[in-house]
Amino acid sequence: MYTTESYQMPFWSQSSNFVRGRDPLGVQNSSISVYSRLLPGMTNLTLRLRYYGMYLWLLDEYHNLPEGHEFKMKAQGQYNFIRRAELILAYFMINQYETEQSVIGSDYAIRYKEDLKIIGYYNIATGADRENSDTERGVYWAYKSGALGQYYAGSLISLGLIYTKAERFVRTDIKGVELARAYKTSITEVTANLFIKRIIEGRLFSTDLTDLDNIALNKNYQNSAESNLYTKILLSDDGLLNKKTDGLTPSQRKETLFLFLNLIDQSNNNEEWKIFPRLKYLDFLENNKNNKSEAECGWYYYYLNELAHYALECIFWGMLSEMGDGKFTIEQFISYVSNEAQTYKDINYSDLKDTINDLMHAEIDTLTLVDKINQVVKNKDGIQGIVLGSFVLLFLYHDNKSHIELASNYAAKYQLYNKNGNVLDIFRNSIERNISINYKEYVMRITYSLISDHMNIAYGKMRDGEKNLLKFILEDGFLVHIETMNPSFTSPRIRTVYNFLFDLKLIDENNELTTEGRAILIQA
Repeated sequence: MYTTESYQMPFWSQSSNFVRGRDPLGVQNSSISVYSRLLPGMTNLTLRLRYYGMYLWLLDEYHNLPEGHEFKMKAQGQYNFIRRAELILAYFMINQYETEQSVIGSDYAIRYKEDLKIIGYYNIATGADRENSDTERGVYWAYKSGALGQYYAGSLISLGLIYTKAERFVRTDIKGVELARAYKTSITEVTANLFIKRIIEGRLFSTDLTDLDNIALNKNYQNSAESNLYTKILLSDDGLLNKKTDGLTPSQRKETLFLFLNLIDQSNNNEEWKIFPRLKYLDFLENNKNNKSEAECGWYYYYLNELAHYALECIFWGMLSEMGDGKFTIEQFISYVSNEAQTYKDINYSDLKDTINDLMHAEIDTLTLVDKINQVVKNKDGIQGIVLGSFVLLFLYHDNKSHIELASNYAAKYQLYNKNGNVLDIFRNSIERNISINYKEYVMRITYSLISDHMNIAYGKMRDGEKNLLKFILEDGFLVHIETMNPSFTSPRIRTVYNFLFDLKLIDENNELTTEGRAILIQA
């Protein structure tokens, strides 16, 4: 017998549950793979360097707990130990330094900040332990091993500071222990003992806040053992996990940090660091490409991938915009957009080679053309978006065809060839194989390819258990528009680079090198 609790609506009447996806063509993984190689041990989510030291110290303290301690009985015990520490730090930071950013659990801590006045303490156990949580409030962090497991562990493993064993995190015997002890020298014995005591007890009191000041994420630990060790770690080689195909260990993170510091030193614009990848791309094209470091080649290759992806996503955006304004079969749609694109600029060259040669006579450079995409999107002109995106691809190919061998060598060294969205494949499949066809046929082939690529990527993700990411569907043979996605760039960890160097006091509030930063740069 059915009840209101047991009845389930027929699946065909449920919402199709379409969700937004940042990468509708599945091309951005090639960019992500490049910047992961360039900055191992740093991610877009590991924004505060001092968490690295805190986690290592906590794991060392956990290691030193007596056998049989309740936190050592099972893996969740260690997770609770870490989770409680994260929540204590969040409550401490929002009370003592409320304007500080990128504090794990801060939203939860702000929401219940007044508990200190209402009940006289913060209940850390119920706010952190998933099995003991307040059912109404929930916990500060959903992921079972906290932000350490979700965000920081990968970076710490990459840096050789921790490893996993029996579902637990363990600090490595040399580098991990060294950082744990360096962090401990920056906090007083009173702070260390109180922090561990409050983790175990599961409560935090107002009288604790002053005594915990040493754990502040924004603490000035300049010229300390902790600071010196962070600098040593960041300027070390990239580690065995990041070896090249020739078996050698690169130092692309170190090279990138020196390139970044050098940009800060030479720039007259204190915001220029925000476009670091773009500047490295331009520098590569404008200056002698010989004698470039591997990191310089890497940032060139990264941004070349980004520009090609942005062009394809601009074309796809234009297709979705036009798709929403009419009713088409796939064949009708491809014919429509290719005719409109050709008519838009009255392009009638015999082949793509002639098209490229003529475009090169225009008084406009590639990146100026790229910058026009944002305005075209704002104007909601789909056909112009298709034309502009297709032109950017041709411009990019012309600008970079003499560097393809170097880019290929870099991709081979770092096993980047097999990544979906590889710019070398885009050039080969979209342009080189089509160099003898005319512009209209070129647009037709790209349109068909993007329709197929999007459907393959979206259905593939659904097979893997993800939600429906389709931006259009086929219904009774007709294309049905669902959502128009704007073109976008990836975020290549440059904010993290800036934050780390700022935390180390190598860059000051005016985005200028400090004395210590200049001393580090001299080592380059």
